[in-house]
Amino acid sequence: MTSLLKVRNLSKRFVGHRGPFRRPRVMHAVNDVSFDLAKGRVIGVVGESGCGKSTLARLALRLIEPSDGLVRFEGSNLLEASPVAMRKLRSKMQMVFQDPYSSIDPRYTVARAIMEPLSVQGRKSDKPTLDEVAGLMEMVGMSAGLAQSFPHQLSGGQKQRVGIARALALRPSLLVLDEPTASLDVSVQAQIIGLLEKLRDDLGLTYIFISHDLSLVKYFCDEILVMYLGRVVEALPRTNAPARHPYTRTLMDSTFSPDPKLRRTIEPLQGEVPSPFDLPDGCAFAARCPVASDICRSQIPSLTAVGGGHPVACHHPSLS
Repeated sequence: MTSLLKVRNLSKRFVGHRGPFRRPRVMHAVNDVSFDLAKGRVIGVVGESGCGKSTLARLALRLIEPSDGLVRFEGSNLLEASPVAMRKLRSKMQMVFQDPYSSIDPRYTVARAIMEPLSVQGRKSDKPTLDEVAGLMEMVGMSAGLAQSFPHQLSGGQKQRVGIARALALRPSLLVLDEPTASLDVSVQAQIIGLLEKLRDDLGLTYIFISHDLSLVKYFCDEILVMYLGRVVEALPRTNAPARHPYTRTLMDSTFSPDPKLRRTIEPLQGEVPSPFDLPDGCAFAARCPVASDICRSQIPSLTAVGGGHPVACHHPSLS
């Protein structure tokens, strides 16, 4: 398959200044992340809150500048692109944000919110554009009669549909979905996921899908990246691939089945999550890992395929 997006050794460090007599604190939000995303595929990024999922998404689109690394989109090096070139590239990659209540300007009507990317790209708000807005609203399952409504007049699900329509306005090839269903009711979540599946099939879209809901990721995605404190600890090439990292197994064990016969007792992780401002010398998960050894506490494991399996960053990966 042709890679639409290539990410290599991507890192982001945030420096917090603490005054003239104290050293700055450095937070490693994303640490040496690499992956390829083929055209038409959906890659899921999962992990606990604060693991760097959303930061990775913004780095991949160059919404924030990385500290190190390389990002190529359709063969173009995003980090070397000029502002003019970057503006053109942005028409091909868009983002749907997590909170539909704050991602739309409350002063904008639905039509103006959807037309915003067109105006940013230099398209005039003429009659064909208004017709295009109606087409986009229909594409995401909204009535064109809501075009002059304001965000406070819409439900959460309708706001998220507006966000998706706005992202599709420039006909992108890549959509980054940053927990697009997190703030919605379960029934509305199912509607949005169904819509995203239909758009993928109809428009040939490629998705980066960020979520903390592993069961949803396993249903919707083709492959999964598991992150822990800024690093990818496991790259599952298929959603049904067996977990080899202890952290991934813990995430998978935390999902519940509706079948009472398949329910099980969950053993919560013990120990504290290390501070991203003061990461340990070895594996960041060692303090909570049931199989950690001395090498885990002294050496950072590399993300490599061991024993013919998929890549995993663990000194003691499971063989099953």
